[in-house]
Amino acid sequence: MNTHPYFDDKGLRWHTKLADALAEAKRDGKHVLVEFGRKACSNCRSLVEAVMPSPDVRAEVEAHFVLLASDCDAPEKEIVRIGAEHMSHARSLPFVLYLDPDGAFVFGTQGARNKQALLHDLQHGRQDPTHQHH
Repeated sequence: MNTHPYFDDKGLRWHTKLADALAEAKRDGKHVLVEFGRKACSNCRSLVEAVMPSPDVRAEVEAHFVLLASDCDAPEKEIVRIGAEHMSHARSLPFVLYLDPDGAFVFGTQGARNKQALLHDLQHGRQDPTHQHH
């Protein structure tokens, strides 16, 4: 467990391996937020450095999510599989995937997110995947 591998996240705690993130999520009854991006992505940097550390977003994240930073240039196979299955339309980084503690896909977004959008996403992202509306 560490800070984000690329960006100054103002002290949020990130995993870089899905298995570790899921183990913590199961233990603590949280969902997993996967930031799938790359170091050179300005939208990724903005999300992690500017949007996520803002106090109301941070409170929601820390209460309900385990964070996983996944590098799209060296991704884990399971993250790629989930993305291909549920986010095949996505073109704009970062892809943000929300998973339940069992690793089931709940919700996903692509591209830049401002604070209001992310707060809305976080509400969707911690729902039970069997109660989704599409």
